[in-house]
Parts: sequence; C-alpha cells; structure tokens
Amino acid sequence: MNKIKLVLSTFFLILSFTSWAQSTTVSGVVLDNNNTPLAGVNVLQKATTNGVVTDFDGKFSIDVSGQHATLVFSYLGFLAQEIEVDGTQTNLRIQMVEDAALLDEVVIIGYGQAKKSDLTGAVASLKSSDIARANPVSAAQGIQGQMAGVNIIKRNNRPGSGLDIRIRGLSSIDFSNEPLIVIDGIQGADLNTVNPSDIETIDILKDASSTAIYGSRGANGVVIVTTKRGTKGKMSLTYNGYSGLKMPSYLPEMQNAQQFYRASTFAREQNGYAAKTFTSTEMEVLASGSGVDWVDEVTRSALQTSHNVSLSGGSDNVNYYFSLGYLNEGGTLKDTDFKRYTINGGLDGNIVEQVKVGFTMNYTNSLINLGSRESLRGAYRARPTGVIYFDEILNPSENNDVEHDGYAVWMGINDKQVLNPIVEADRRNFQLETLSSDFRGNAYIEVTPLEGLSLKSSLSARKYDARDGMYRGTFTKDQRASLPPRANSSNQILTNYTFDNIINYQKTFGKSSINATVAQSAFKERVEVMGLDVENLPYDSSWYAVNTAGTINSVNSNLTERTISSYMGRLVYGFNDNRYLLTVTGRWDGASQLGDGNKWDFFPSAALAWKISDENFLKDNGTISNMKIRVSYGTVGNSAVDPYSTLTRLLQTPYAFGETPAYGFAPASLVDKDLGWEKSKELNLGLDLALFNNRISSTIEVYNRETVDLIYRERIPTSQGFGEFITNVGSVSNKGIEVALNTRNIVKDKFTWSTSVNFAKNINEVLSIGNNGILEDIGSNLFVGQPLNSNYFYEFDGIWQLDEAEEAAVYGQLPGSVKVVDQNQDGKISSAPGEDDRVILGSEQPDWTMGITNKFTFGNIDLSFLAYTVQGVQFRNNFLSGTMGEVGNGRYNALNLNYWTPDNPTNDYFGAGIPNPYRQAIQYQDASFIRISDITLGYTLPTELSSDVLGLQNLRIYAQVINPFIFHDFDGIDPEFNSSAYNDDVSSTTILLGVKCTF
Repeated sequence: MNKIKLVLSTFFLILSFTSWAQSTTVSGVVLDNNNTPLAGVNVLQKATTNGVVTDFDGKFSIDVSGQHATLVFSYLGFLAQEIEVDGTQTNLRIQMVEDAALLDEVVIIGYGQAKKSDLTGAVASLKSSDIARANPVSAAQGIQGQMAGVNIIKRNNRPGSGLDIRIRGLSSIDFSNEPLIVIDGIQGADLNTVNPSDIETIDILKDASSTAIYGSRGANGVVIVTTKRGTKGKMSLTYNGYSGLKMPSYLPEMQNAQQFYRASTFAREQNGYAAKTFTSTEMEVLASGSGVDWVDEVTRSALQTSHNVSLSGGSDNVNYYFSLGYLNEGGTLKDTDFKRYTINGGLDGNIVEQVKVGFTMNYTNSLINLGSRESLRGAYRARPTGVIYFDEILNPSENNDVEHDGYAVWMGINDKQVLNPIVEADRRNFQLETLSSDFRGNAYIEVTPLEGLSLKSSLSARKYDARDGMYRGTFTKDQRASLPPRANSSNQILTNYTFDNIINYQKTFGKSSINATVAQSAFKERVEVMGLDVENLPYDSSWYAVNTAGTINSVNSNLTERTISSYMGRLVYGFNDNRYLLTVTGRWDGASQLGDGNKWDFFPSAALAWKISDENFLKDNGTISNMKIRVSYGTVGNSAVDPYSTLTRLLQTPYAFGETPAYGFAPASLVDKDLGWEKSKELNLGLDLALFNNRISSTIEVYNRETVDLIYRERIPTSQGFGEFITNVGSVSNKGIEVALNTRNIVKDKFTWSTSVNFAKNINEVLSIGNNGILEDIGSNLFVGQPLNSNYFYEFDGIWQLDEAEEAAVYGQLPGSVKVVDQNQDGKISSAPGEDDRVILGSEQPDWTMGITNKFTFGNIDLSFLAYTVQGVQFRNNFLSGTMGEVGNGRYNALNLNYWTPDNPTNDYFGAGIPNPYRQAIQYQDASFIRISDITLGYTLPTELSSDVLGLQNLRIYAQVINPFIFHDFDGIDPEFNSSAYNDDVSSTTILLGVKCTF
C-alpha cells in the first residue's frame, strides 16, 4: 500500500511540474527610452511560434511553456531583447532601446520618403524625443549640437530671438547662407513659429544629390520638419509642461567703483597722464566703500514656463492629431519677454481604398517685448561711482542732474552720454515690440489607381503678419532727457503658396526595383511693407497716436513679388535586392528675379550606393552588422537676390528748377541685366557602418563643394556714379569631413547607457574674386586662399615694456602700449601697398565642432546631458571694442582686466591713458568654447501606480538645468556670438521642473 502511495505521489508531483511548464502566464509592460508605453511590440517565446503583441498601453500577457522560457521582444527601430523568465517572474517591465542603425527608419527626402537603408545621399535625422528632450524654445535650438555639419548660432540672448543655421559652411558672400526650411510641405517657413513639442522628425539634406530635388532653393541645404500625425488606436490626451527660473549667469566681470577710480586716476598718473575728475557725489560713494552694480540693477531672475496639450488617435480610415501650446520666456533683462501661442491640427483619412486626403494646419501668435536696445549696454558703460536715486546726489547743480520718478537721470555723474540704465529700461520710457501671427496650412489628395502608382496634389499656403513698434520717450538716451517722445511703426504682410503635383511609381521586378518620381511645383510670394516714423509727440502715446506728432520724418511703403516654377524628376533603381542602388535626380527651375535669358536652369545629380554587408563574403559576419558606401555628385543653384535686382530702380532726388525747389527721379543703382544663377557643385563620399549587432554605428561623410558665379556686390569706381553693382563673379569652396557615432554602451534589463557623438570639420576657402584676377579685396574683407569672414589686421605681440622704451620709440610707441609684429622688419608699421604689415589672424568660421549626448536609464529613472563645443573661432571682440575695453578712459566703466602699469609689467592688456594706435590688435580673441547645454533627470511612475491607481497611461516628472556650465577664455557676454551688449541680454542658466502625462 505504501508503495502505491509513493508511486501516486511521484506521478502527481511530476504532473504538477509538467502542468506549470505548459501554462505559466507572464505579463508586463513594454516602454520606450522615454518610458512611454509602446503598442504593437512583438513578444515571442524563443524557438516557438507562441507570441503576442502589446496593446495600446504597452501591456502584454503570454502563456509560456518550459521551466526556463526565453521571451524575445522586437519592435521596428529598437534593438531586440531576450529576457529569461522562470516561475518567479510573472510581471515584467521591459524598456526597449533604440536601434542605433535604424536601417528601416523612414526618412523624408523631399517630394517623397525612403528607408534609411536605401539612402544614397547625405541625410541626417532627428526624432521628436531628441528634439524635445531639452525643452528648446525654438526648433533650431533643439538641433544645436546634435547633427554633424549643422552649426546653429545664436544671434543674441534676447527672448524670442532666432538662430542662424549653417550647413557645411558659408557659400554666399553678400547674400543669405540660410537653408531652405520646409514644414509639412510648406517651403520658406520659419522655424521660430513651430512649437518643438509638435515636431515628429527633422530631416536635413546636406549634399547636392539630396538637395537637387529642391533645385534653386536647396543650395544651402534643406531642413525638412514633419509635425506629429495621428496613429491608429484609441484616443489619447497628453500634457507636457514645465515651469522654472531663468537666471543671469557667466556675466563679464566689470570694474567696481574702487577699481574704476584707481584706473581713472592713479594708473593714469603713473603713466604720466592727468587723472579724470569725479563729482562730490561720486567721491562720497568712494569714501563709503560702496558703488553701483548697474548690470545687477537692470537684470532679474525671470519666469519661463511652457504648457502643451495634444489629442491624438485614429481608426482604420481616419487618423487625427490636435494640439495647443503656450510658452512664456521671460528675459533676464527687466521688462522683456516672449510669449507664443500655438494651435496645430492634422487629419488623414481614406475616402475610399484608393483615395486618401488630409490636411495640416498651424497657427502661431507671438508677442516679443524687448524694451530698450540701449539699457544693457548703458548698464555696462555706466560709471559704478554714480548713484541710483536723485536724493542721494549731494549737489544736483554740479552736474545739472534731472529727477525722474525719484531716480537720478544722470546718476550724479558729470557726463550726459549714459543715462541711468534703470530709467532707460523702464517700459514706460522705451518700448520695442513685435506682434506677429503666422498661419501655415497644407491640404492634399492622393490617388492610387494601380498598385505601386500614386498621384498626389497638395496646396501649401502661408500668411505671416507682423507689426514692429518702437517708442522712445523723453527719458531715454536717444531723446537725452529733454526732447519730446518719438515713435515708429512698420507693418509687414507676407503671403505665399506652393502648388505641387507629384506622380510616384514603385515596382519590384525579380531582384530589381524602381522608385520613380516626377513632379511639378509652382511657388509665388508677395510681401507688403508699410512704415512710419514721427517725433515731437505731445504725450506718451507709444505708437498708437502718431497723428498727434509734430513732425513726420518718413512714410514709406513697398511691395515685392516673386515666383519660382519648377519641374523635377527622381529615379531610384535597386539591383540584386537593393544591394546596389542608383539615384538620378534633375530639376528645371525658373526664378522671376533673375535676368532675362538666365531665369531658367537645370540642376542634375546622381548617386550610387553599395550595401557591402549584404554580399555573401560579409553576410554571416559576426562583427559587421551593416556596411554601405555611397558616392554622389550634383549641382544646385541659388537665386538669393531680392526681386527687381535686374531692373533699374529710381530714387527721388531734390533739385532746383530755376529758383523753385522741385523733386525729380534718378537711377538708384547699376544693374546687371544678365544676372544668373549662383551654382554649387558637390562631390560627397559616405560610409555607413554598424558593428556588433548594431551596438556601434557610425556615418562618415567626406565632401567637396565649389560654388561658382557668386552673386556678389562688386565694388566699382565711384566715378561711374555708383559704388557697386550686383553681378555674378568669383567662387568659394567648402570641403570637410563629418562623423556621427552612436553606441549602446550598456544594455541591461534595468540599466542602459547610450552615447551619440557628432564631429564636423569644414575648410572654407575663397577661390576667386572679381573678373580681373584680383587676389584680395581688403575693403570687403575677401582674400583668395582664405576663408570668408577672415580677420585681417596687425598681429598682437604683447605690451611694450619699460626696458623696451628705446625700441618702442622707433615705432612711435611708449611702454604700456600695444606692440604689433613688424612683419617685413623695415622698422615701421604700415598698411601701404608693398609694405603692409597686416596679416590674416583667423576666421569667424570654426575649425571644427562636436557634440556629445549621453542617456542613462536605471529602472524608472532617466538621466541625460548634452555637451557641445565650437573650436577655432576668432572674433574681433565687440565688447572690448565697444568701450568696455578702454581701461582708464574715465568716461565709461570697463572690464576688470589685468592692465599694464609700471608696477605690473604684464603683457595681457595695455596701460591706462596711454596712446594706443594699434589697440585693435588686442581685440581679436579666440572664441572657442565648451558648453554643457543641459542636464535632465526624470522619473517615470511604475505602470501599476500610474495606470492601475491613477488611471494614466504614463506619468513622468523631471528636473532640468539648461546651460549649467560653459568654458572659454573670451572677454565678453557670450563666446557663441559676438555681442557689443547693444540690443542684447545677458547669458542665463535656467532651472526647470516639468511633468508629462498621457491619459
């Protein structure tokens, strides 16, 4: 009996283990790198056909067999993951890691799209998660430091200011180097008007083969922005917002009151020059050991906040996406801010199976208040020995000071060049405001009558309205605290449309495939401008009562229209299962603003690609996951001149008709009626490489672009009645290398670390200028064999010292003054032809740039930071040259520099009060910098808490620091751009707290 019990017990025990192995249920959730649930992820039990897909909330449940089962998680664009499960793991949290290679990612290439694996040209892409990660105010800011060969440059630090985009260097001398911006098919759009939170992807076409499809408009590269669209699934509502403080940081160190007094008196006297005088009020300030930090008085910590709400979803036939956005960026300069309101919407649907229609719409309304252009520069210039309030002045008659709202207008200082910066910054005294609205819309219909054949027509339109107003009250520098107010206002209305008709045919024949596109495009733009400038306003009425002005200085209006008509085609041929790829592109463009006989031109390109990794000798290689080499050559054009540049325009001129004054008309300029296209010819070599199952991937580009027939303002003798005229002359080259490297350093279940690095080096060179073999045009700062924007002056060689007095005298110099190099050793410093001691000192273009992004996840915690550097830039420092470098002049405050005195024989900076005819030489400075752009730390609530308890799909909270560190040796406000402090704001660091949740 006991034996029977033992046998039965053993049988049922084995049976229970077998039953467990056959029916264990494993469930969980799958998230992306931003902890957002991923729908449609394949979950497969390895070595079986047993599998499921995740639902809309990223959740899954699967019955697995076997005591130690392995689940494989796979999803397009992400690395596959294998997770072993046993009886104790029944609720998993899987975080997918993006595939660095993304070989099947769809890239927008202009009038179509292609798989990244099938690209033959140089195209860089950025996804929404990378753009919005750092909460950029503008889309261009979101690109900064993240794309090789794309240099993003700040124009200034003011709220709402734009950024300049440079792709592969400078090509045009006198005209725009900005790329073409295409937003949802709308060409010529403005990146500042799109909400970064609405962007799905940014694709940048860099080489001539890629941009040739845009012909004349793609000469400087093309930035294609695709906004978010709805996807099939249940409706989801997402909120993403943050608030924080924007604080002044990394301010140039100015002299305090005591340092300023010493430089203006004792240091000057040591050098044999008279001391500057100070009022009794200033002497009282000095005696008390105090002083005024004027920059601190006009700056503040400002609020920066953003709120975005989006609604998306779809069904089998209709997908939709709508969003609302609000941004308030306070300026660190008082009474300045930027507010932006955005509405975005899109709808795509199938009327019938063969007919698809859709539209996108975006409306942006923005208000920029910039206050006084002068207040910051005035704050840096104002003597720190002054006082803020009128009742602090000991003797107002000593400097004829004036009181305004309790403030001392002239600060108790006996000088009327700088007005109290606090008064200047007051919005009641100085207003500078831009109110704008921008509407963009695109609607399309696409018909697929046959398999592989599609016919698409789209209409894109833009309407931009802007009103600029400036009011300068009595108590501003312009009106010198005595003149009545003045104001000006200008209004601009820009409208354009683009009508595209596109036929696309795709077909596979055995091992061959074709993707053919032909298109026709028509573009028209109209710009109206009207302006008014008045003075002697009887009261403070801003620009709203200009009819009351005593004097009307000017009334102007202008209308410009231009059109571009285009026909284009592209053929992509793939052979042997797309192992070998050929792309041929051509575009025939006509531009209205060019001369008769030169309006039309043809721009061709061709590209080849070879997927070496698909060859049999590499197909089973365990190291190389992907290898493709590319070569392309193409020509693109640029018609960057303003409309009517080939027509002789007239200007009104006064003359005497007998004894009666009258007005007549005369030619305003010389014109070249044969003005034609500026053309760029470019060769590009590329290598795409991925290693170790795509854990390491890289793209390397080497290029050589030559731009000929430059549209250039050629200088001519004034004896001809004009100083210049626009013509085609000269050539410029850009050649360089770009490297993009992505690595997945650690990929674990609960910990991941990935790095993205991009590097670019561009060599810019002027090849020719003028039609007469001219090698240099010093007045235009052009030199054959040198880059554009070169710096040409005497070379700084230190400061003349006391023991060099005799040698200094040979050059008419004194100890303490700037020493420059006598290049030809002839005993004199000269700029005369044949004796010129000036040399090329450097260039405002960088030698190289690099950006590094690191991302970490540890369970529900994520951390990321971006650092980028620009090296080899040299500026003539506008801050130094704009009086802030004039140590000891006594009129304006100056930087706290290590200046020369007999007791401090430094070579850093010249002495106070000493004549310095070559002081400009010391103003050329290296502006290289390394910036930590942002650091972000986030936490995503576990699914069981966010979903099961709060009823949310996901919830993430985060903290962020923007611009926490910068390293440089530049004596100025910001090494990224060359600021004089006029019409600018100070550098800032922003600390934010944010939340993103999906319902």
